[in-house]
Amino acid sequence: MLGDSAPKRVGRWGRLQRRVTNAAGGWVDGGPAATKTDARYPISPPWSAGRIRHVGYFGVTAVILVAAIWGAGIDVSRMAEGVSTMWTTLKLFVPPSTGGIGGELFAQLLVTVQIALAATFLGLLLAVPIGVLAARNVAPSPGIARFFRIVIVVIRGIPDLIFAIIFIVITGLGAPAGALALAVGAVGLLGKLIADSLEESDVRVQQAVAASGATGPQVFVAATVRQCAPALAAHVFYQLDVNIRAATLLGVVGAGGIGFYLTNAARVLQFDVVTMIVLMVFAGVLAVEGLAMWIRRALS
Repeated sequence: MLGDSAPKRVGRWGRLQRRVTNAAGGWVDGGPAATKTDARYPISPPWSAGRIRHVGYFGVTAVILVAAIWGAGIDVSRMAEGVSTMWTTLKLFVPPSTGGIGGELFAQLLVTVQIALAATFLGLLLAVPIGVLAARNVAPSPGIARFFRIVIVVIRGIPDLIFAIIFIVITGLGAPAGALALAVGAVGLLGKLIADSLEESDVRVQQAVAASGATGPQVFVAATVRQCAPALAAHVFYQLDVNIRAATLLGVVGAGGIGFYLTNAARVLQFDVVTMIVLMVFAGVLAVEGLAMWIRRALS
């Protein structure tokens, strides 16, 4: 990182000898006399306008963080009290139990997975064209790429919970509202991931395929998509992973799935049932992650 100023190991005892800059801008060998305290050879960078600006950014960020902590009203004494009783509280969550409704819990977990699968599929149908047109190296023009980037940013700026409330009003309570809400949210995340993956592809491969006489669509399929196939598959399974967890949370507001039972168990202080539901969702996420790893190895 330091180039020619890096220390060199010389001498019988492995003594470090620095090369420092002289006043004329050339390089001279500095022995023991050329130390950090020698004013003739300053080591720290000067306080230029750029350095002052960066320090100012750091200071402003620190002030904002401190103000956010103060504004949130975080009570340190209350947190310490909670830590002191943590083990007593954790004992309420073990051992896990189905609470006598094991069959219903597994059925609702299946509904949660179905919501996630439907949302991922519907979101993928819209995210692919939007992500392709948002990639600067694939879009017909820079203006089109910027427009679809803005569309992605707008969609990602709206939480899935807001979409869920909107679709609950439109379609009523149940799984359809959750699937549609997560599908719209998936367009924002998957569209961004697809666009970024396409932009990270090696342009030289595309140029080589184009030089052989391939058309634009042929270059896109044979060079661009082929390079990004493992990453695109991983993105789809990552979105499915996210949707399984999000579907659990959306069930709290009536969007279907096992989240409704999670909320009820917490309300009636059945913390052992809460643990069982969390373990079931965790097992589902691990299964999806293992499948994603296998498919990515197959495509690479």
